[in-house]
Amino acid sequence: MQSLANLGTKDGLVTFAGINSSQADQDAGKNEHLRAFEIKYPPRKKQKVQDDKSEAVKGEIKLLGKSQLFRKPMPKSEVYQRVLRLSPAVRRGQSSKRIGAVATGMAKDSEMVVFDATSSAPGNPDIIAKIYPEEGAEVNDIDIAEPEEAEFSVVYCTDYDILEQTYKYDFNTKKAEKTPKGPRRVYQMPFPDALTDPRSRPKFRAVRFLNAQNIVVLANTHKGKGSELRILHLYPTGPATAMLQKALPSRIKSAVSMDVCALDVDKTGNQQVIVAVAGQDISIEIFTTNYQRASDTFSPFKHYITERDVHQHQMTKICLSPFHPRTLSGEKDAEASIVKKTAGGKQYVWLASVSYGNTVVVDTFPLSMLDPEDKNSRYVLSHPSDERIAKIAYISIATMMVLVTAFLLQSFLTGFAGINTGPFSLLPQSFREFLDRPAAAARGYGHRVELSASSVIESDVPTVLPGTGRLRSLLASHAGAPDRQGKALVVRSSDESGALSINVHPDQEEYLKADTEAKRWEELSEEQQRTWKDRLVKAGEWVEGQGEKVLIGVLFSEYAGIVGGAVRDALAG
Repeated sequence: MQSLANLGTKDGLVTFAGINSSQADQDAGKNEHLRAFEIKYPPRKKQKVQDDKSEAVKGEIKLLGKSQLFRKPMPKSEVYQRVLRLSPAVRRGQSSKRIGAVATGMAKDSEMVVFDATSSAPGNPDIIAKIYPEEGAEVNDIDIAEPEEAEFSVVYCTDYDILEQTYKYDFNTKKAEKTPKGPRRVYQMPFPDALTDPRSRPKFRAVRFLNAQNIVVLANTHKGKGSELRILHLYPTGPATAMLQKALPSRIKSAVSMDVCALDVDKTGNQQVIVAVAGQDISIEIFTTNYQRASDTFSPFKHYITERDVHQHQMTKICLSPFHPRTLSGEKDAEASIVKKTAGGKQYVWLASVSYGNTVVVDTFPLSMLDPEDKNSRYVLSHPSDERIAKIAYISIATMMVLVTAFLLQSFLTGFAGINTGPFSLLPQSFREFLDRPAAAARGYGHRVELSASSVIESDVPTVLPGTGRLRSLLASHAGAPDRQGKALVVRSSDESGALSINVHPDQEEYLKADTEAKRWEELSEEQQRTWKDRLVKAGEWVEGQGEKVLIGVLFSEYAGIVGGAVRDALAG
């Protein structure tokens, strides 16, 4: 069995399945690949006759019929019924009539057949259309929508194309009106650019209707490098428009199956759609997207849950149950909202998955009412308000990171004045000064140094960059020789570029023990004084008009001196 689809009945199901005939029959040119079975459920406990002597009534499965819709098979052919899809069940107060479509697999010349599914053994009179894809391209998936009663839109995908055709079908006369006359290609997988390997073109794996005008397609990239979802909008004529694109998690190298479940629509036409995707890593990703009728758009895919290690072997197919709001027996659909309230609003969606290991797993997802206080409220799996909160939080964090990065980068590039330029100039002065404090400390050329040998701890005065004029203000605050206050005002040259760092240390004596190369201005030789004056002038920290007296008591040191002192102390210890 390679494909399966069900029709609901009062007591059970009518199941269509893809099962090939024996090889002997195929060699004789006969392959009744489409089988129909009647499945009767065992009665519920409350329906059983309360008779201890009576045997328990069991369920029943019996063959209703089998038929061949494909062309005459070739001897030793490996052709099989790869895809089987039925139109959705639609509630209109009475049982709806449905059509189906099947497509070949492993065929030299592939084939797709659209048929009337009201017969248990569809034959030639029930065939609505036969489609032969161009160049023998194999049909990977099919879906069917019913926008209006007895009007069906059939969409299918090959590796690189999405095609659609509409059928207005009369079930009584078995006549079909096709629009257009043949399938139209509504979307084609874009070709890679000239510099890219042509074989890297992604391939379509599955297609599903979200509603009558919009579809979602699943595509796998070349050589199992990833998968993605795309939402396409269909027009009555012309090509489709790509509305959304979503890359699946990188651990999913190739997706194997996809299905959707559209929840109920509110009075404005809005609804939520559940999308499930099975990956090669035996995981299932569940997403939701919200349809807005006023704009005919979908919200970006919202991740709901990841189910890992669903089976022990690779999955072959997943299927979401269709959703119809529960109604009481005898109630009209128009009164379903009342039933929601009286039934407590409990509704569920089920997800079934099958694997190569012949295992079946069914997961249950509880739904909630969008507005529990509104009896006409629609159902959702993921509440839009939760999505909005998550989106706001994400945007807020991203914005904060951008702002912090921008102001740090600008501060490093432009110095202390940077916070007063660019976009930060729009901020209040007090806030700019607050932001500038950590940035100024971070961008200094001098480094905070803690020498264990001498326990010298530098103050929190930030490193001064060339041209800031900070030395002048420090000299003014320490006028009359800084050493008289027990503090040390130190000017260091950190490298050959002439960049200076200026710091105030709380204890001059302790600092001199650590930096044995530091000297007061008056202790420098004339040549050393000339060198330091040139550095100060280039850095914009001193001019000839100030005179040398303002430098008396200031310590001057090469940065290597403090490092060398620390090394010597360490060796001596």
